[in-house]
Amino acid sequence: MNFKKTILGLLIGISLTSCNKFLDVVPDNAPVLDQAFAMRTMAERYLVTCYSTLPQNFSISSNPGFLSGDEFWLSSQSTYSGYNNWKIALGGQNGDSPLLNTWDGNNPTAPSFWVGITNCNTFLENIQKVPDMSDAEKLTWTAEVNFLKAYYHFQLLKRYGPIPIMDKNIPIYDAPGSSQLPRNAVDECFAYIIKLIDGGMEYLMDDVTAANQETGRITKLVAKAMKAEILMYAASPLFNGNNGPEAALKNADGKELFNHTYAADKWQLAATACKEAIDYAEGLGKKLYYWTPAGAPQTSTKYQMNIRAAVSESSDNPEILWLDTRSIATGGVQGQFMLPRYTANATSGSLLGFMSATLNIVEKFYSKNGVPIEEDKSYPYTTRFDLVTVPSTDAYKYDLVAGATTVRMNMDRENRFYGTLIFDAGRLYMNQAGSDANAYNIDMKYAGPSGKVDPNYYNWTGYAAKKFYNYQNTVGASSAYTARSFGFPIMRLANLYLYYAEALNEISGPTPEAYSYIDRVRQRVGLKGVVESWANFSINPTKPATKEGLREIIKSERTSEFALEGVRFWDLRRWKDAVKELNSPILGWDINQSTPGSYYRTTLFYTRSFMDRDYFWPISLNERRRNPNLVQSAGW
Repeated sequence: MNFKKTILGLLIGISLTSCNKFLDVVPDNAPVLDQAFAMRTMAERYLVTCYSTLPQNFSISSNPGFLSGDEFWLSSQSTYSGYNNWKIALGGQNGDSPLLNTWDGNNPTAPSFWVGITNCNTFLENIQKVPDMSDAEKLTWTAEVNFLKAYYHFQLLKRYGPIPIMDKNIPIYDAPGSSQLPRNAVDECFAYIIKLIDGGMEYLMDDVTAANQETGRITKLVAKAMKAEILMYAASPLFNGNNGPEAALKNADGKELFNHTYAADKWQLAATACKEAIDYAEGLGKKLYYWTPAGAPQTSTKYQMNIRAAVSESSDNPEILWLDTRSIATGGVQGQFMLPRYTANATSGSLLGFMSATLNIVEKFYSKNGVPIEEDKSYPYTTRFDLVTVPSTDAYKYDLVAGATTVRMNMDRENRFYGTLIFDAGRLYMNQAGSDANAYNIDMKYAGPSGKVDPNYYNWTGYAAKKFYNYQNTVGASSAYTARSFGFPIMRLANLYLYYAEALNEISGPTPEAYSYIDRVRQRVGLKGVVESWANFSINPTKPATKEGLREIIKSERTSEFALEGVRFWDLRRWKDAVKELNSPILGWDINQSTPGSYYRTTLFYTRSFMDRDYFWPISLNERRRNPNLVQSAGW
């Protein structure tokens, strides 16, 4: 890192698209620090500057969770040349000029987290100077900024492994070399991050009470939830007892940067933090989202809307513990996920639908019986690619087009499958349709309304995402399109439930308590409990009774629950499953065909490669030249 930059060079502006008063404050760009902290209004602007480096979660081209894994795929490297997250999936990461370089910040869509840390340190060094603030408010703001500082360290740790700890800014007049810090060990990094969060916890407001003024602020609820997630990372195989090639990293002085000895107590710390966060959230009235319909839709529609609206509905959503109001799913963002011409008037130029879900993720969803399709003894797994005609019965006609031809794999799946995905011969429920019986019929074949019409922007795989398109959006004549915007759910309560179950299983193996938290998530989408489902429908009925079996189930549960939300990319890394999962060929349907027999042919789009070194990203050549004490990530 080059810490010796002037403060003026470090301050950056942000453009905020929200109705939130706090986050609408213009960030501070004052060149004189005394002026920046001369009064409360100026200090508040600097506080917003500290928030300004938070990841842009709805940036389709820079969020690695969207396109660096195996959930979404794009059609053309020339059309999407600026999508550096997808270039990582294509094998383009490199050690000279790394992609999504959040270390140097040379990529405008991926600002440096070190800039955010430096801004936070500057704020902490000067906040006590503000004359027209109470001591209590200074403590609250200080706690918020200490959390942000910890969170930026965590974001770097997730991407690069062990990092230098930047507790204070280094004055520009310090001796040469004072800013050339080596990496700290992984355990030191996690301990520092948790210490920062804990140190200010008591001074944070409990939760947002004035939504229009406070949404987006760091609260005690946010801090407890994210502390739990950070400790889950610390306990997971990537950071806990890792003896793989990616962990063979030492500083120039020989200091080991990974603890290669597994520590079971890290799972206990994670479990304790998860339970504390859950209890605190529930004490504030947080709960899983259940959709409240205006009419009387099918029960299956309710289950599907429970998961769909849990993600795409920000208002009065009791499940979201931390809502990103800086990164908003505007109509344009939602249109990148939604198919064009899903109904006759859906002709807006904003509806592009190029974010294409892969067959890889499609196959991960359970059967209607709540077990993996390859395990369900009643599911015709070996003939899942065979063509079938959709029956005209209530069991199918609300999810699929009655009488249409589709593949067997699209039938008899769990409600999260139908609540997450749009596909050929499937149906799309929108409030504008009037009822689920009038849901829109989808035709994605080449000659179909939602098929490949635009030569540049089209769905490439045969599956699109319902999750990121609000069901209250409307379309009309003359390409009219009105979207209900929503913020990105950084943390949902369902995430904490499954984290807690995972930690409990790693500590003691299967327990009734671990089952109960998994089953809460399953019940919300109409599935029976884990033990009952496996006993009745799995070819491996005792799987939930072993630690290894329940671990696999929890991983599957997280994959289905958070499909397409950008969670799987990070889960595969922390579990050290990425080498196994991300070397599979990327598959979809043959969208250039007009007949079902030709369309429903599995098509190879890309054979990707993920190596051990890819668990941690490289540091640029320029940065290593500036700081000779900074060792390159292993394998790069």
